[in-house]
Amino acid sequence: MAPEDIQQIFLQECEEGLASAEEALLTIKAGAHDQETINTIFRAVHSIKGGAGAFGFLALQSFTHHFETVLDKARDGELLLDAALTELLISAFDVLADHVAAIRGAGDAPDDAAMIDALRTALTIKPAAGAAAPGPQAPALSFDLGTMMAALSQEPDPDPSGIAPSDATASDGDDTSDGQAEWEIMFAPTGGDLINGAEPLLVIRELIELGGRIVSVNADRVPPVDAFDPAAAYVTWRLRLPGTLDEARVREPFDFVSDPASVAIARAPGSPVADHVAPRPQTDPAAGGRPVPAAEPLPDNVVRLERAEPVSRPAPPAAAAVADAKAKAANGATIRVDLEKLDRLVDLVGELVITQSMLSQRLLSSGMTRLEELTDLDQLTRELQDSAMAIRAQPVRSVFGRVPRIVRELEASTGKRVNLEVEGEATELDKTVIERIGEPLTHLVRNCVDHGIETPAERIACGKPPEGRLRLSAEHKGSRIVISVSDDGRGIDRARVLEIAVKRGIVPVDAKLSDEEIDQLIFAPGFSTAQQVSSISGRGVGMDVVRQNVQALGGRVTIQSTLGAGSTFALALPLTLAIVDGMIVSVADQTYIIPLTHVVESLRPERGAVQSTGFGNRMLNVRGSYLPVLGVGDKLGVAGAISEPAEAVLIVVETEGLGTAILMVDEIIDQRQVVIKSLETHYQQVEGVAGATILGDGRVALILDVEGIVALRDGTMPRLLAS
Repeated sequence: MAPEDIQQIFLQECEEGLASAEEALLTIKAGAHDQETINTIFRAVHSIKGGAGAFGFLALQSFTHHFETVLDKARDGELLLDAALTELLISAFDVLADHVAAIRGAGDAPDDAAMIDALRTALTIKPAAGAAAPGPQAPALSFDLGTMMAALSQEPDPDPSGIAPSDATASDGDDTSDGQAEWEIMFAPTGGDLINGAEPLLVIRELIELGGRIVSVNADRVPPVDAFDPAAAYVTWRLRLPGTLDEARVREPFDFVSDPASVAIARAPGSPVADHVAPRPQTDPAAGGRPVPAAEPLPDNVVRLERAEPVSRPAPPAAAAVADAKAKAANGATIRVDLEKLDRLVDLVGELVITQSMLSQRLLSSGMTRLEELTDLDQLTRELQDSAMAIRAQPVRSVFGRVPRIVRELEASTGKRVNLEVEGEATELDKTVIERIGEPLTHLVRNCVDHGIETPAERIACGKPPEGRLRLSAEHKGSRIVISVSDDGRGIDRARVLEIAVKRGIVPVDAKLSDEEIDQLIFAPGFSTAQQVSSISGRGVGMDVVRQNVQALGGRVTIQSTLGAGSTFALALPLTLAIVDGMIVSVADQTYIIPLTHVVESLRPERGAVQSTGFGNRMLNVRGSYLPVLGVGDKLGVAGAISEPAEAVLIVVETEGLGTAILMVDEIIDQRQVVIKSLETHYQQVEGVAGATILGDGRVALILDVEGIVALRDGTMPRLLAS
């Protein structure tokens, strides 16, 4: 695997770690955390730190080191995890996210000096003398072995056992600061560690950052140049660490070392330790399984590092159960697949659906009865389609995860206080939709906080709590997912919106608009109610982007607002952009597809059952409910369509924001799966049309946007096609 591919995997793992860490931080902020919550954040930051060091991202490595130091103190209970520390951790997380974004090329590296100072200040416990920065006896590490050995040559190791203390101060094995015996480590990495990415020098660096020092380096196993294997490891390190460190902290740098037998940790001579465990024979995978030359003998007071949870930090039963569940989930077999390959798979499934439809049409046209094998092919095609769609489906959590930081930034810039509520994060949506909904969602959140929610003083004056409420939710409704963004702020002042729209020439002076039509004016290009332009709003671009992006996905935006009580923006989006079940209908000489998810029933009324209400409007009483009857031919300007309802077919459809209505068509032809092809790619967006498809006989049919059809004024399409 190429280095850039490995780096890409690291960046993907960074995103996953950031997502889990942010979720845990918000849990802490809500006061519902346990020990495992803090451990989750620490593990994420520690993993990012390890990868940053491996790829040479020194700024990221340095920042994560300071970040995890504070986290380590917090999980040990040495720092009180109060509101102030929680806010500091959240701010540090934002800086960490900026570092990762900079590595991805999404911006410049952040200036983290102030945050590092804040993290250092948070460490209120005075560090022990033994944990001070290493002195001259700890030479700077270099990747050149010769330079390193020369630097260490001033510290002879007269003891043939290889573990004699390097100076008189350490000869009794005690930490002179408080009498605790120092930790002594023997580290003999193997070729397997190198293959797994556990670079030994990175481990040594981390040990020195903990206050350790190198006592000796044994290079006796290094072979002649002609026998040197660059994929093997030959050097044995001996180090001393301050005795004030707890055992779990000493073990952490070796988390990524593959062979526990290559590490031995013990208190230095003079402290009680466990019996020596003889090393097991080692083989080097990089050297074809040949035995690795034995390292220098270890004394009886050295205990081998075992893969066990530190006994000094027992997790509470609830946290242990959560950790166990997460570990089981993590063991599930997964594979990373390039999105382009998934797109290609979905395209091929779509072509298979079209081919299967053509085959069915050809057989039926030839007079053959429906074959059992053809029925099996239909079923297999549908299952294959469902599987392909499931592979592309992702929870909206990846989009919702960006919102907390946006809200924090808006709070800082506006002085407002916002309580964010999130619901339905596990709701799944097509990957393409998720990628393209991020920007509209950002604009809606910024609009709600900047225009909707009042300042604390204004809210108190209105009898509201000083902290505004912003609610973000996602739920399935039929073939669509509805994402809602609501606030309890001031709501839409429709009189002011209409006044601004008239002043800017968006609507005529004498226009008579309903509340819903006035609400839709805020999506007009250039429209803004902001008094002045700021970094947040005022240019009239954001809401226009929301409508354009949502409509490009085949979705729709609806608004519900009450003056003084707040607003709700609902985005109704398709679950998938590929394949739908549709009802094939005809209108004059045209063929259209109505998505089945909107269809309630079809009926043929008796003559006179459809009543006219004036101005060309017609209604039908369907089991006690009067529903509007809308001619598809009239809506789309199709000449020759049947105008008498008793001679046509009426299809009852449900819409997301416009209620239930009836579409009048000439005839129902068939019902089958169809593949959606975008009109925008080859032509342009057309109101009332969600896309196109290829039928079994090779003809092209338009797929109707039911909500758009209901909202259309009669004869809109010809004007659009002529423009």
